[in-house]
Amino acid sequence: MLENPLFLLFFWIIPLIAMLHWHAYRRRKRAAGRFLGKAMIPVLLPQLRATRTIWRSFCLIGGFLLAVFALAGPRFGVYYEDVRVRGADIFILLDVSRSMLAGDLPPNRLERAKSDIRDLLEVVRNNRVGLIVFAGKPIVRVPLTNDHVFLLDSLKNVDTNSAPRGGTAVGDAIRQAILSMSDDLQRDRWIIMLTDGEDHDSFAVEAAREVNAKGIKLILVGLGDAIKGARIPIGTAGGNPVYLRHDGTDVWSKVDERLLAGMARESGGLYIPAGVKTFDLGRLYAGHVAGGRLDTERTVDSDVVTERRKQFRSRYQIFLAAGLLLLVLFALTREYTANEDKSVVSGTIDGKKAVALTMDN
Repeated sequence: MLENPLFLLFFWIIPLIAMLHWHAYRRRKRAAGRFLGKAMIPVLLPQLRATRTIWRSFCLIGGFLLAVFALAGPRFGVYYEDVRVRGADIFILLDVSRSMLAGDLPPNRLERAKSDIRDLLEVVRNNRVGLIVFAGKPIVRVPLTNDHVFLLDSLKNVDTNSAPRGGTAVGDAIRQAILSMSDDLQRDRWIIMLTDGEDHDSFAVEAAREVNAKGIKLILVGLGDAIKGARIPIGTAGGNPVYLRHDGTDVWSKVDERLLAGMARESGGLYIPAGVKTFDLGRLYAGHVAGGRLDTERTVDSDVVTERRKQFRSRYQIFLAAGLLLLVLFALTREYTANEDKSVVSGTIDGKKAVALTMDN
């Protein structure tokens, strides 16, 4: 496997290097022929050997190829490592309904929420995190895992088609998170929901009471303008955006702060009215949750546990060393061979220094 596969894109330069190196060789041959003539080249110039040019090209191209492959971070060879991790389970619930495309949070509410989740993952590195996307129905996109890189990769592909449409089922998403969590009371359990608060008869307040009964803490982040709202784009026509309409008028989406605040109150959790302001979900998490501002006997980072993780050894050093060796050989190898059958004789003629080339038999 490769740690940074994007570096492999530099491989396209290799054919260019090969062509330029060969072109330089041919150009030197033609220039020598025009200046001296073919008969005098072996006498007056060192020999330009094609085999040496090919060998130097191999060293240059091979060295570059191996160096780039080393930058890509090859990893192979399995070993197991005992890692101490915190015993908290966090499910992130992400609203992917069509109203999350509203642009009151640039570029839109959904992309802003995904950016906030990335900030959050920087803070909760030692916890198991899962991802549930929801619109008309919740979908477990990523079960609880310590592999945050996998979660980030899954998050990149999340859009408004990631869950069935037909409304916004906030309550169903919370119930799905409860079902997807273990009943291990030794672990702290958290649900963090990012939504604009629009709900369609999913009994969201009742779901919040279930969260409280299960001993799970709920954090609700309301995204979008709660007063004016924003229109919901559904496409373009003639280069201009087309917005969702109902009965001939544009539909404006507003954050339902009353619902979200009520859910936080019933769950004993926290509502963060993000609105359209700039905020850092990671910092909010650290301040409100890890800082102990919620009424809980344990902080999120309690109950340290040890897990055995499968790891792959980094092997870039092998390829980097081989690449540097080839580049050194390229620099040390001469492209010309000295003519051993000629010698230089110097002297003076009429007081002026002269140089003559003589051939040995």
